[in-house]
Amino acid sequence: MPPKLEERLPAITPQLALRVAVLGGFAFVLFAVVFFRLWFLQVLSGEDYVTQARENRVRKVKIEAPRGDIVDRNGERLVRTRVAPVVQVVPSGLPETELEVAEDYRVARGKAETRRLAAADQLRSLERSRREEDRRFTRAERREREQLRRVSRSARVAVAPLTAAQAGQARLYRRLGRVVDLSPSRIRRRVIEGLAEAPYSNVTVKTDVSRIAFNYLKERKDEFPGVAVEKLYLRSYPHKTLGAQLFGTLREISPDELRKKRYRGVEPSTRIGKDGIEETYDRYLRGTDGYTRVVINALGNRDDRRRVTRREPQQGQRLRLTLDLDLQRAANGALKQAISAANRNFNPSKAGAYVAMDPTNGEVMALGSYPSFDANVFAKPVSQSTFDKLVSEENGAPLFNRAIAAAYPTGSTFKPITAMAALEEGILTPGQTIFDDGEFKLGPQIFRNAKNARYGLLALPRALQVSSDIFFYTLGERANSRGPIIQRWARRLGLGRKTGIDLPGEFEGLVPDARWRDAGFAKYQSCVKREKVVFQSFAALKACGGIERPWSTGDNVNFSVGQGDLQATPLQMATAYSAIVNGGTVVRPHLAQSVEDGLGRAVQDIRSPAKRNVSFSEVNQETILEGLRKAAMEGDGTSADVFRGFAGGKLNVYGKTGTVERPGQPDQAWYAVYVPHPSRPIVVIVTVEKGGFGAETAAPAARLILSEWFDLGSDKFKVGTSKTR
Repeated sequence: MPPKLEERLPAITPQLALRVAVLGGFAFVLFAVVFFRLWFLQVLSGEDYVTQARENRVRKVKIEAPRGDIVDRNGERLVRTRVAPVVQVVPSGLPETELEVAEDYRVARGKAETRRLAAADQLRSLERSRREEDRRFTRAERREREQLRRVSRSARVAVAPLTAAQAGQARLYRRLGRVVDLSPSRIRRRVIEGLAEAPYSNVTVKTDVSRIAFNYLKERKDEFPGVAVEKLYLRSYPHKTLGAQLFGTLREISPDELRKKRYRGVEPSTRIGKDGIEETYDRYLRGTDGYTRVVINALGNRDDRRRVTRREPQQGQRLRLTLDLDLQRAANGALKQAISAANRNFNPSKAGAYVAMDPTNGEVMALGSYPSFDANVFAKPVSQSTFDKLVSEENGAPLFNRAIAAAYPTGSTFKPITAMAALEEGILTPGQTIFDDGEFKLGPQIFRNAKNARYGLLALPRALQVSSDIFFYTLGERANSRGPIIQRWARRLGLGRKTGIDLPGEFEGLVPDARWRDAGFAKYQSCVKREKVVFQSFAALKACGGIERPWSTGDNVNFSVGQGDLQATPLQMATAYSAIVNGGTVVRPHLAQSVEDGLGRAVQDIRSPAKRNVSFSEVNQETILEGLRKAAMEGDGTSADVFRGFAGGKLNVYGKTGTVERPGQPDQAWYAVYVPHPSRPIVVIVTVEKGGFGAETAAPAARLILSEWFDLGSDKFKVGTSKTR
């Protein structure tokens, strides 16, 4: 009898049962994952996805916010915003070949700029070496100098021409040029230069286009692929050249900047401040962009039948500066007069700078550099040729802010710093005298006073009054044996370091000492040995730099009267004089006073606390101030002719002239002055490149600035009418 069916089936082994259980569990887990995922998508997140699906049909069109105005301390408008129609080229609408040309142009321009800067450095080293050697250029050196000058003047690079394969792009530029009244070559150059500068941003081809051209391009978008017409907010500068170096410009934010903490929350393509006040206080001035929500149909076009929503942009806050517009205007005019006076005296001056500051708190009432430029130039795209003119030294480099970034020897305006160091370090006492016979001998060298003057027995106040070089040469020699005493006090008072003003681009200058020069000389020696060139030859100078000798006592003697390797900006000198006259507070110069709303109500005061305090004797301070008062107001003081009759004698004036000797070219003029007043104290610094004696040009300019500040409308003093001392 055959066995039953169930008796013929093999029994399930434990191993098989385990496998079945594992497979079943795995299938259950997969089913659970799929089930819970579907439940999550449909139940928990269903509404979110419905919302996102709806928003796929909605686009946000950004409405740029106008930037806040910038006003002076009295509410006078310095910078405002206006609306302007512009034509732009969108990078994403350009063929790949144009983007490649722009990248090649960017690389070539970078190399050209590197060559230009290297040539400028070589030119400065060459000219400095010949001044130090006090000899003329050879014929070969003149040829090399001219070649270096040509290379250092411009970094302009040619744009590669359009090829036959780019005929379509050429037609677009021609048609666009006819509409906006620009040549196709200029349009293309602007496109390539703009892409090289910021490949992620729209390139503005023309600003302030006519309404007819604007509407024509807007109605024919399909005929001009890659071209966009927009209305942008542009900055406007009603006073044009006045304070142009202070404000800065605008540009679109870069991808790298978007990752920075200070720009957190800023959207791509937002325009931010570049340089100057616009950069420092961008977060207040920028405002909040608005937007329009528009509905997009299945074809990707705007559906105007659907209702759109709009959020209005919020204008940036208003920034009130410490500047006084009238004083800035007067200072600018005074500097122009000083430069004209220098030219009448056969000194080919064309540049200078001024600073007017409250010595008690660092408020800057006027700060300027000459020559200047119309700030409205940068409200629109700037061509490379225009930019080259603005940075050209032949034109006086108008873009360069000499008040904060140009560092020079300061001449005798440095003497109060030397005096403070000598008094505080015990090299000199307030009543101690030094005999000035007109000559100071140091080894084989003989130093003399200006115009070979002799002043006899001098105490410090009298030495400052007549500006005796022999007196301060003696202090410089004595100080050298005691270490960097004068250098230490110069740094304490604000030289050789940035003042901290709320403007980018400040230069820290140089306070030379033995450590600095000896280190540079050691590098020079190593370089000469490495390059195998003759020591102190032209080849050595060209290859290794210009520090060809170690520190000597003569360097400290020169330094004591503000000559030699000293490099200080006018703003640093204003800070140092402020510390001397206010009792030792090293103020932090600043331009911003407060942030205000649209109605002019202050919402935030901008505080700029002092950097540090320097301790010195009140007796020593009074001794120095007495010398400065005598220099400006008594007898044969170096600027007494300039300030005779100033304010009817009702105001004390504390001033110091400075004349910097520059071998082979006219002297540079300086003047530093302090006028105390219960409510309007002021320190003014003026310097005129190639301006001659300080009393001829810089001091008269300072008087005109003070006359405006103290509202002396009857002061008819003119620059160039004072006698030379």
